[in-house]
Amino acid sequence: MPDKKLFIFLLIFICFSNNNLSQSPDFRHSNIIDAVRDSNYSEAISDLNSLRNSDPRLFSANNYDYLLARIYEKKNDLSNAAVNYQGVISRNSVLKEYALWHLSQVFRNSGNLFLERLQLQELCLIPRGSLLNDAAKKRLARSFYESGNFDSAIANLTSGEVEIDSGKSRKIPRDDLVLLGYSYLESGNDHKAREVFAELANNPPDPDRPDDFALAGARGLDRLDRGSEEAGNKVPALPPEEHLNRAGIYHFNRDFAAARPHFKAIADDYPPSEHTAAAMFQIGRGFDQEREYEQAVQWYQRLLYLFPSEKFAASALYQSASAYANLDKTDEAVSRYEKYISENPDAQNLPRAYLNIIDAYRDADNEPQALVRAEQTQEKFRGKPAEAVALFAQIRIRIALEDWSRALNDLNRLLEMEHLGRARIAGESNKQEAIFLRGYSLEKLGRTSEAVDAFLLVPDGLKSYYGWRANERINTIRSQPNQAELVRQKLSRQLSIAGQTLTSSNADEVRIAAQNGLRLGAGAEQVSNLIKRIKAANLLLKDYREIPGRKLIEFGRKKLTGRPAKMNEEARHQVIADELLFLGLYDEAAPELETALRKNINDPAGGLSDFPPDTAYTLAVFYNRGDIPAPAIRYIESIWKNVPDDYPITLIPAEQLKLLYPKPYETALLKYGTEKGVDPRFILSIMRQESRFQADVKSAAAARGLMQFISNTSEKMAAEMKITDFAQDDLYNPPTAILFGAHYLAKLFSDYPGLPAAVAASYNGGEDRMARWLKRSKSDDPDRFVSEIIFTQTKDYAYRVMANYRVYQILYDKNLDPAGERSTN
Repeated sequence: MPDKKLFIFLLIFICFSNNNLSQSPDFRHSNIIDAVRDSNYSEAISDLNSLRNSDPRLFSANNYDYLLARIYEKKNDLSNAAVNYQGVISRNSVLKEYALWHLSQVFRNSGNLFLERLQLQELCLIPRGSLLNDAAKKRLARSFYESGNFDSAIANLTSGEVEIDSGKSRKIPRDDLVLLGYSYLESGNDHKAREVFAELANNPPDPDRPDDFALAGARGLDRLDRGSEEAGNKVPALPPEEHLNRAGIYHFNRDFAAARPHFKAIADDYPPSEHTAAAMFQIGRGFDQEREYEQAVQWYQRLLYLFPSEKFAASALYQSASAYANLDKTDEAVSRYEKYISENPDAQNLPRAYLNIIDAYRDADNEPQALVRAEQTQEKFRGKPAEAVALFAQIRIRIALEDWSRALNDLNRLLEMEHLGRARIAGESNKQEAIFLRGYSLEKLGRTSEAVDAFLLVPDGLKSYYGWRANERINTIRSQPNQAELVRQKLSRQLSIAGQTLTSSNADEVRIAAQNGLRLGAGAEQVSNLIKRIKAANLLLKDYREIPGRKLIEFGRKKLTGRPAKMNEEARHQVIADELLFLGLYDEAAPELETALRKNINDPAGGLSDFPPDTAYTLAVFYNRGDIPAPAIRYIESIWKNVPDDYPITLIPAEQLKLLYPKPYETALLKYGTEKGVDPRFILSIMRQESRFQADVKSAAAARGLMQFISNTSEKMAAEMKITDFAQDDLYNPPTAILFGAHYLAKLFSDYPGLPAAVAASYNGGEDRMARWLKRSKSDDPDRFVSEIIFTQTKDYAYRVMANYRVYQILYDKNLDPAGERSTN
């Protein structure tokens, strides 16, 4: 009986102790941070409010009201967010500047620009060391502008700066110049507005790639000229060079409709000159880019008629042939290609003209004539890289016709050519593709053992599209009852090689055999042993043993404090970083911490690689946790760039793999992916390839944002979604970019259901081109139609997107939760 009483006493004591532990402040803090990390905001709000009621001093000392405000803001509960931000500001917390910034955003989103400006003006008084100072000044000027207070906007933008004119340098950033120009315009100071817009349009940082601000300058100048014309004022005729400059800015930024009036002015209103033919050609190219091929042909023909000997005439002839091919007018296309070939025997793109004739006949379903032209092209370019490209065109025809024996013979010839994969000619193959297609042809001929051996020759790794496809073909063969024994025998052979005594001379053989064993479907126990063998072999191989290893460093305080942190101006960024890290707010903590650590780095604007390895890795992890993956992925890719392409995915450290393949903007991805019926992992795969998660990036083709939309496509998407106030700069906002991306991908998946490789190629190369490539293949099997993608850029793009998609499916399920056990296949 005493033993029973003792047992009950111990049980009560344990329960009481656990209950006290669960209520300890540190334990509660951990629960709150976990809830925020998991987006369980209701639980976090409840716990934070409970803590405020039970211990208000501890609550404020640890800046929990700032965390609570951030959560309320995420939930769009702006009134509660404002109250808590105001509390942070009132007690002069070390996070006051961040509270001011967020409170200004709350008022802006509520439509109260006056109160927004009050917060921004107070924030501008913070010492210059604040990371928010410049952003506050920019937004303050914008707020004045949006309120119609143009004089205040001008004063704010020009305060302390050098005045803009043609004879003086300037310090005002180009994005601020845009706002300054429009502020002058709206205030009626057309002279000053023109001065600013001309500076923007005429002096981009890279004259060959006029930026968004040059585009704003051109639009501002056009608006001024149109305004003067409508008011009855005399508008001076623009010189051709000015028309060309503005048209070039519009054209580069893919606003072809705005470029055309300037090009037409040169073509129609001025005496013929060196600029006239160029203008006509660019009008044709603009229509070409818009897929308006009939109109493109008209302008090319006009140029050829009026300027047959101009330098643009040859290009116009070639482009007119392409336009006719896109209009399915095969005879006209072939005739013009042949004329181009005869008149331009030394042209650099001569091989492409020959190859385009082959494709034109294929599009007309005239495979016999296409084969004749393929033979002729090989003969014409015998011994040159174009011979291999023409032979590959012939192989694709054989595969489309399911002439597997001839396809295999041609593939054997291709693999013997020294030119394979050396010249970047559109339509070329590469060694991995050729080996894979050889295995595919052997499989179709029933020569399964040889097919598996061929598939194993395609190296597999993070970036290997065909390595993945080879694994899929092996799995298909292995699943067939009559082939299972064959694959088992090959597995046994690889296990035997992998199990031999390891030496420096056979390490690579052991490594390859062990990796082949994984690809052939080794069992669970065998997988464990094979991974051990790969690791052991890698230690003897220089390229494989030097795999980057990194450790996470602890920054920021880990325990609750009873006293508020005090600002130390000399260590300002470190103090702020410590508080933000404690609250798990990595989006703001990571830049503050980097700034604090960078004081000992010579380059104040460098990358994470400037820091010691573990510090750089820790910053990368923090940026990634804060949904700022661009600096993280730049860093992690830089340290993995020299790792061999066939390094097994399963051996990559999990945290580094997640840095290589992050999942930022999860809320928007799940929301819009679900609404549009698109796998969020596929959206991530596109995003990773398009922008490397840099939200404000603009490409050489004037594509904007995370999903890299060009203007005509995004305008069309906005109209379809009935977004009436859409502006191109909205694409730099991640949720907007993801919405547009999900919408567009849903449209592409409706055209190519269940064919992500076709969707990826279409996203990059265009729907009409993908439709042609798919038609030529006569199959919806990606192992046939992907090889038909003749644009090198688009084919590489499809490879990379699909390789991304493979890894994202290994890491995460469709809800972006961890997918569990990682697989090699």
